[in-house]
Amino acid sequence: MDPLAAILMLLAGLLHATWHAIVKTGAGAGLSILAGMGLVSSAVAMPVLFFVPAPSASTWPIILASLALHAGYKASLATAYGSAEFGRCYPIARGTVPLFATLFAYVGLQQLPGPGQLIGIAVIVLGILGLARDRIHGPIERRALWAAIGAAAMVAAYSVVDASGTRQPEGWASFTAWIIVLDSIVFFIVAAAYRGRAILADLRHALLSVLVAALLGLTSFAVFLWAVSRNPIANVVAFRECSVLFATLLGVLFLNERVTARRLCCAALIAAGLITVALLKPA
Repeated sequence: MDPLAAILMLLAGLLHATWHAIVKTGAGAGLSILAGMGLVSSAVAMPVLFFVPAPSASTWPIILASLALHAGYKASLATAYGSAEFGRCYPIARGTVPLFATLFAYVGLQQLPGPGQLIGIAVIVLGILGLARDRIHGPIERRALWAAIGAAAMVAAYSVVDASGTRQPEGWASFTAWIIVLDSIVFFIVAAAYRGRAILADLRHALLSVLVAALLGLTSFAVFLWAVSRNPIANVVAFRECSVLFATLLGVLFLNERVTARRLCCAALIAAGLITVALLKPA
C-alpha cells in the first residue's frame, strides 16, 4: 500500500470507530440513526453529481449489487448493536472482515496479496479476535454473534464490488458520489418501512448524533473507496481494521473500560500486522 493511502486509512479508521460508537449509544434507535446518517451524507454528496460523469450501462449492475450489500450490512449492524455491547460485537464484526475480503477479492477479481501480506493479514485477524475474546465477559447472544459475522461478510463483499465500481471508466469520484446518494435513499426507505413513524421521533431525539456520525462516516467511506481504487482490496480492508485499535482507545478513555495485558498484546499484534501489510508489496 502506498504511504499516502496508509496514512489516510489510519485517519479513516479513527473516524470509523467513532461513528460506530455513536450508533451504539443510540441503543434501540440504531437503525434510525443509520438511516439519518444516510440522509445527511446524501445531502452532502448530491451536489457532486452535477460535476461527475453519470454511471455507464456497465456500472449500473455494480451499483445495484452494492446497494443490496450495503443495506444488508447496515441491517446486520443494527441487529448486532441492539443485541450486545459495543465491545463485544465490534471486534468480531471487524476482525473477520480481512478473511472474507481476501477470499472474495481472489474469487471475484483474482487479487491475492503476497505471502508476507497474507501473514500480516493473519496477524491482524489474530489480534482483533484476541481483543474480542478479551472483551467478552459472558456468553454473547447467538443473534448478535451471527449478525456481527454477517456484517463482516457484507463489508467484505461490498468492498470487492465497490472496488470494481471505482475502476470503471467514470472514475472513483463518480462511483462514490452516486453510491452514497442512492444507498442513502434506498436504506432510508427500508428503515422507514420497518420503523414506521417512530423513525422521525428517533431522528429528532438523536439529531446531533446523526449529524456528527454522518460526517465522520462519509469522510471515512470516501477515503476507503479512494484507497481501494489504487491498492489491492484485501490490503486496504485489512489496514482499515486499525479502527479496532481506536475503538479500544475510545473504550478506555470514554467508556471506562479496563486495560489488560492481553489487550496490550493484541494491540501490538494488530500494529505489527498493519505495518507488514503497509510496507510489503503485493505478489
